[in-house]
Amino acid sequence: MARRAAFIKTLRSADALAGKIVLLSCPFEILPDGPERKPDPKRLPAISQALSCMAYDAGTLLPEEAAYLQSAGAPLPSRFTVLGASPAAGTLRIAGLPIGVVYFPPSPDPTKPVPAELAALVAQTAAGLRAATRLVVGISPWGMADEEAFMNAHPGVLDVLLGSGPNAGTAGRVSRDGKTLWSRAYIKGKTMNRLDLLALPAAPEFAWKPEETFKAEVVTLDDAHPADPEIQQLFQ
Repeated sequence: MARRAAFIKTLRSADALAGKIVLLSCPFEILPDGPERKPDPKRLPAISQALSCMAYDAGTLLPEEAAYLQSAGAPLPSRFTVLGASPAAGTLRIAGLPIGVVYFPPSPDPTKPVPAELAALVAQTAAGLRAATRLVVGISPWGMADEEAFMNAHPGVLDVLLGSGPNAGTAGRVSRDGKTLWSRAYIKGKTMNRLDLLALPAAPEFAWKPEETFKAEVVTLDDAHPADPEIQQLFQ
């Protein structure tokens, strides 16, 4: 798998989310975002089943990824959404509390900056979730430059942005205004991003601060993390 998920764990929040894990997947789990070779089509059914076994709360696929799975007769993984031409929104209920998720559409032309009109639609979708949710999370395939431009142009519409696509990964950075916590997946499926939220936004003056309101870590999937026998069996 080209990308691995991020997961969000709240540790000291003074509400029902304390200690709960939210497991989310960015695009590029199936196809690479660079010149690397596509996975062998024969392995796609096992890859899809493995993603389903991991029990994501929400996952995302590019249209090209969904088509590649289907070309090999592989089903879409459970709880995965295929990104469309327009932004989409959903609500997860974790420990009874609502978490809003905004699914960014793919860029219409990855060689050019994301159009301002499309970014504005994403921001409008995120704003529509604010009143009815405890946390608003964006999942993006846009790449580093366009994600940063989005946060600067639309401050505070997202509490957390999980990014993927071209350019570097990052464990956790804070937007210029301090309102959005930004984590970007690393390539080639060898790491997992972890965000521990020590508090949740609850007041206008809230800002993300390392070691105070959040911790960020990139977990390297090395020999210290042995393969799950059930997943390993899928690829035998």
